[in-house]
Amino acid sequence: MKEFPQESATIPGRPILSYFRRLFVAVDQLLNVIFGGDEDETISSRIAKDRRRGRKFACFLCKILDWLDPHHCEKAIERDEGKRPGQYDDPRRHAKRTDYPPRSDWS
Repeated sequence: MKEFPQESATIPGRPILSYFRRLFVAVDQLLNVIFGGDEDETISSRIAKDRRRGRKFACFLCKILDWLDPHHCEKAIERDEGKRPGQYDDPRRHAKRTDYPPRSDWS
């Protein structure tokens, strides 16, 4: 999986553009909270994590966002934010364990 560098919210030498970019990120995070997400995560990050889990609606939204801005969803993933940080890194890591001994063997 390709790693993308995190983009800064400030744009050097362009204070007005930096202001509007930060304002847009704040609105994005507010909408994420309204829809039940983490207060410091953007909608794009949440959708990209859901796409990695195979959720169809997230796949659809990421196709649209990636068409507007190539690799937008992958660039937007904030690994340290969200309900459970890191949970989307490797889906096999969180697979249900099935090798428990039979219940009669438990002491």
